[in-house]
Amino acid sequence: MTKTKGQANKSRRAFLASAAAIGLFTAGYGGSAMAQSVEEFYAGNTVTIYVGFGPGGGYDLYARLASEFLGRHIPGNPEVIVENMPGAGGRTAAMYLYSIAAQDGTALSVPVQSIALDSLLNVLPGDLDARNFIAIGRMTPEYELGMVWNTVEADTLEEIMETPVTFASTGAGSASSFVPLMLNDMIGTQFQVIQGYQGANAAMLAIETGEVDAAMQGLAGMTVSKPDWIPEGIVDVVWQLGVTPHQQLPDVPAIGQLGNNDLDKASLRLVASAAEIGRALITTPNVPEDRVAALRTAFDAMVADPEFIAAAETRNHLLDPMTGQELQDEIAAQMDVPQEVIDRVMPYVVAQ
Repeated sequence: MTKTKGQANKSRRAFLASAAAIGLFTAGYGGSAMAQSVEEFYAGNTVTIYVGFGPGGGYDLYARLASEFLGRHIPGNPEVIVENMPGAGGRTAAMYLYSIAAQDGTALSVPVQSIALDSLLNVLPGDLDARNFIAIGRMTPEYELGMVWNTVEADTLEEIMETPVTFASTGAGSASSFVPLMLNDMIGTQFQVIQGYQGANAAMLAIETGEVDAAMQGLAGMTVSKPDWIPEGIVDVVWQLGVTPHQQLPDVPAIGQLGNNDLDKASLRLVASAAEIGRALITTPNVPEDRVAALRTAFDAMVADPEFIAAAETRNHLLDPMTGQELQDEIAAQMDVPQEVIDRVMPYVVAQ
């Protein structure tokens, strides 16, 4: 059937009108999505903080503290929940955040503080570069403490160079294993590392019952779970895993200041630098910039919130915040070390 000129023009106008309508709809839909504000995105949404350890530990406690207050400072006031994902010394959660979790600003984590070291040494499975995580901010550094029971005669590093001391470890690859072993080789201590304790609490029970002479626990964790042990001399702290001494322990040797030669000093400083990451919040790679900015602003507002500070004080949680950009720079700096230092540290952390 042959169309008349009028019919053809009518068909063409109808087609153009339909096309225009579709185009306007598409543009409107796409424009709306593109123009969605941070507040619109987070309103009614849920933010999950993943923790690579079980409930009740230091990472979990700080995650739950943040979950109570962070949402009130994020535009749209999303619900913030905590999900425990224990496994591989916190590395299971790190891999999940990096490769599987939604990369839209709804997935956060309080990562294992050795995340930069683990990434640098390729301890984490897969192609994970910790510099690709987006740092939101740090609540506090966490100084792991090497301590001996008060009845143990060798209660300084110098004395432990002369007298063997048994040391409880949660297993190969953990700081409770590689730090005393590095000290043995690099400054001459005689720690006898006993691996296999199921978590820091089990190691602390072993020192309390006399099963071992020494164990390791974080300062922030001790402040919550054993607040009287250090002040009352129930344990003697012989080292702290930090680049410099914590202000509460100014006379205790910092691992980052030890070593008998330049290479060993750099190696000990590298493993000690994990303290600076401490108990922090990070999110996935590829989060839109406006949501990153909102999360970082919310974090800064949270750690300045008088109610947050009061809650932390009530629970004996230490606070020494760092901004998201400062934390981002810290992670990058920890991974910028010479290959000879990486090679020196690798056997202690990886092949035990």
